[in-house]
Formats: sequence, structure tokens, C-alpha cells
Amino acid sequence: MHMDKYAALRPFAYHLTHRSNVEGLRKTGCLFPTAYLMKRADKLDLVRLRRSKAIQLAIADMSMSISIRDQAPLHRGNALFPDGYTFGEFVESLNQRIFFWPGTEAEPISYGIRHFERYRDEHPALIRIRLASLLAVNPGIMPRFCRFNSGSPRCSAGKKSPRGPHTFLSLEEFNCTPSEVVEITFEDPVVLPKDSQLGTRPQGPWRQLFH
Repeated sequence: MHMDKYAALRPFAYHLTHRSNVEGLRKTGCLFPTAYLMKRADKLDLVRLRRSKAIQLAIADMSMSISIRDQAPLHRGNALFPDGYTFGEFVESLNQRIFFWPGTEAEPISYGIRHFERYRDEHPALIRIRLASLLAVNPGIMPRFCRFNSGSPRCSAGKKSPRGPHTFLSLEEFNCTPSEVVEITFEDPVVLPKDSQLGTRPQGPWRQLFH
């Protein structure tokens, strides 16, 4: 897969977060993996534990509290792991990433819309970013791609969903088409570009995140 072709088809990336986190995003100008925040909050004991409900992390040295979403759709019994790879390791792998849904200027892909619908009653915030801008302000940090909703494995015709060390693939490793990308992930904190936008629905309206 070539990045130019991918960005032409899916030029935008969408990130959903709790609305209480927006001021923290404006303050830091960054998104952080959950595991990074757990470390800053001295809560690394949680990094391999599935979250059945949302939690709050108090980050003393950042003077903020951050709401971390649940992992309720992550059912161990629906996932098939390779020998020697544990459910806890996979939970940690998820926590080590920042997740975006691909999309166009109009809206994210259907997976992203369904994800929003799951939290609609909480009135979450959506961040919309041009993928080119995101990559430009984060040189050297390359995304990894997933062709399914990694945190919501399903059983289909009695077959479990495969999960493991190869769930997230580099651009070179991803041998599918751009339209088959379901998740874009980063394993490091990412700087939010100045043209990042904030909305309350997948279709907008949108306003600038940074004043």
C-alpha cells in the first residue's frame, strides 16, 4: 500500500474522546497512548487489564485528570491468539496506541460512526484531522494499520477473530487496499496540527480545536 494512494482515498483521520478531555488536548497540544498516561499516573498495574468501564487517570505533573474509555466490547472468548501470546499482552498492545478512524471530509468510515453511536449519550467530542497535516507535524512517527476493529473481536460461523502481534501492520506490511484500512494507530505521543478541528457529531459541524 502506498501512502499517497491511501491519503487520496481517506484524507482525514477521526479521533473520539470524552468531552472533558478537550481542554487537556488544547493545553498539551498532543494525544497520548493510554499506557503512557497510565505510567504518568503511576497506574501501570492497569496496563494489561481489560477495562469494563471508563476510568479517570490523575496526572499530577500535568495538572489534569483524563477520562479513559472502557474496553467493554473486548471479549476474550471471541479472540484467537497465537501460541505463547496472552490476552493481557493484547490488552497492553491496545493501550500502547492512539487510535484514529479513517474517513473523508464528509465523515469517518462506518466503523467510526458506529463507535460514535455507542457513546452518543455521553456527548463525546470528535477530533478531525487532515492526515497529511498529522504526518507533517510528526516526522519519523509512522502509523500502523489494522483491517478490523481491533478492540471488538467477533465470532463468525463459529470462528474466532485472530488477534496478536501482527494485528497492527506497517505501511510496507499492509498488503490490502486503502479501502480495507479500518484503524490508523500510533505507538507514540502525537502532536496535534494547528488545523485540527473539533465537533460533536461525525458529520460536523466543525470548528477549530485551537483558538
